[in-house]
Amino acid sequence: MTAVPEEPAGPAPGIPGCPPGGAPGFPDDADRVGDVDVLFLAGQCPAPPGEWLLITAAGGEPGAEFTARVLPAGERYGHGGDVLVHLAAVPGLPEAVSVGAWAVMCGHMVPVAAWDRQEPEGWPEKIRSAVVFAVGVLTGLEDYGADLRAGHRVDLDEAAATAAAGVPAGLAPGPAACARPGRR
Repeated sequence: MTAVPEEPAGPAPGIPGCPPGGAPGFPDDADRVGDVDVLFLAGQCPAPPGEWLLITAAGGEPGAEFTARVLPAGERYGHGGDVLVHLAAVPGLPEAVSVGAWAVMCGHMVPVAAWDRQEPEGWPEKIRSAVVFAVGVLTGLEDYGADLRAGHRVDLDEAAATAAAGVPAGLAPGPAACARPGRR
């Protein structure tokens, strides 16, 4: 019996939010290599229902360090003090991605900023200042003794679907802990 070579996987035409000729998803090794340069991810099409990036470093100037860890499916969790970015294809707009920046505090996801229609090649620089802002706020709170509950794990997809804008109740600078239900 003669083995028939498999056809190489070609572009994924018709995938909403994926540029023509581009297959969805970040490189297979992006979630295994640790930190990746966010600028390297520009122009790549996120797989449905989207990709989560855990920000590990972000400099404020264009072109400065901007690194993240791509969180693989099944391991999409955040902890208090994390800053995350969510990327998703925009249905019906093959040349656009939606991008959201999030902060995790006290077991809650806090939306920082969102962009509905960004070009796949340019979104990293457009979101940089919001990400740097979020990192600065969380770092400042921790420096002043706020307990963001770094040990508390939050399911990102579930929490993002129910997140409300605003800082969680009970968060205050200083040694105060995050408020827990029934506690003032």
